[in-house]
Amino acid sequence: MLKQINPIDLSRHVIKYVNDKGHEVSHLKLQKLIYYVDAWHNVYFNQPLIEDQFEAWMHGPVVRNIWNYFRDKSVLYDPIKLEEGYFDISEYISSEQLELINDVLDEYGDKTAYYLECLTHSEEPWRRARLGYAPSDKCEAVIYKDLIKQFYGSMLYGKNTED
Repeated sequence: MLKQINPIDLSRHVIKYVNDKGHEVSHLKLQKLIYYVDAWHNVYFNQPLIEDQFEAWMHGPVVRNIWNYFRDKSVLYDPIKLEEGYFDISEYISSEQLELINDVLDEYGDKTAYYLECLTHSEEPWRRARLGYAPSDKCEAVIYKDLIKQFYGSMLYGKNTED
């Protein structure tokens, strides 16, 4: 069984990796990148990378623990600056997991926060979780990981990927 990782540690890796590629990561963009990393990890490895649930907030999927941690360090659209003491996640996950994370970041990391927000808004998991809510309504509904896995699995494999 593969290991899960603390979402804050994953966030630090995401920020550093994307910054090292020459792109900035705002709080809004970070949430979407974590969402896609976890979604694709769940599809490829049949297991989420983080335990925390995503909520269907107005601007897209959000992990509340990540939001709480970074809310005083960055406003929604400003780049997040990493504190000293970068955390090396390769000590805690397999090389295959790290390779997948970095592949997902290579795919989505150069996109803007707005692009990623629009992308998540166009996809079924976020839309389904927000059924009955107006676009500007506060919403804390959970985006269920089994639906996320099924949706992205069908994109990859062209079929339902339920166990």
